[in-house]
Amino acid sequence: MRGHSWRSAEFPAFVGLINHPEQGYVLFDTGYAKRFSEETSRFPEIFYRWLTPMHLCQKENLIEQLKALNVTPQEIRYIFISHFHADHISGLLDFPQAEFICSQKAFNNFSKLGRFKGLMKGYLPKLLPTDFETRCQFIEETKIVPLEQHYYPFLQAYDIFSDGSLKAISLPGHAAGQYGLLIEQTTTPTFLIGDATWTRDAFIKNCKPNVLTHLIMDSGKQYLTTLDKLSELYRNNKNIQIIPSHCLKSFLVFNNENSV
Repeated sequence: MRGHSWRSAEFPAFVGLINHPEQGYVLFDTGYAKRFSEETSRFPEIFYRWLTPMHLCQKENLIEQLKALNVTPQEIRYIFISHFHADHISGLLDFPQAEFICSQKAFNNFSKLGRFKGLMKGYLPKLLPTDFETRCQFIEETKIVPLEQHYYPFLQAYDIFSDGSLKAISLPGHAAGQYGLLIEQTTTPTFLIGDATWTRDAFIKNCKPNVLTHLIMDSGKQYLTTLDKLSELYRNNKNIQIIPSHCLKSFLVFNNENSV
């Protein structure tokens, strides 16, 4: 963040588990997996590991966390991919029966870049299942619906299951074709925004990232526009829970407000 120190910081990678009443279990991203260490053990991928060291004990593995909730990998019907950075897709291979939901723009960008250019954008192609395309449906092929006024300045979304429960909203800037997921089947709407911002303070206090972060972004200009829109959404609608994928504070607030 601009104006902050250069200290290293903990950077948790959260995953969303959604129990849809008709479609079954849906994951929002898969976070890290041990596979990340394997794929970043050699040059030039090892630079990825050096830049963002991963620490993942056995109980933090997504499969183990799901088991603790009495959910098996086979019960995961769909995986919504916010974007294709390695810290969001490292666990895809652990769910051989799941169908994938992602942006066609994001997938095309991921696919066209070579090993070195892809690495500069945070991509590790070997994390993708070989049958990915046969199990994938694109967000852009679903129905576009208008959003209610209280979600302004976001105006429209893609209705993933055509029932209004899960709506994909474009959040450009951080990565090509990045989408967040608005969940309206709960009492309090929840907006999982991936890496549209990294912290809760970013959209509450409109804290801008350090300009060096633009080097890894798809578009620094679009990132700032998306951040401004999220700040405006927060000011207009305090009831919505906005959750970045790497913000511990947001996770704690969500747990506190949804505890029984």
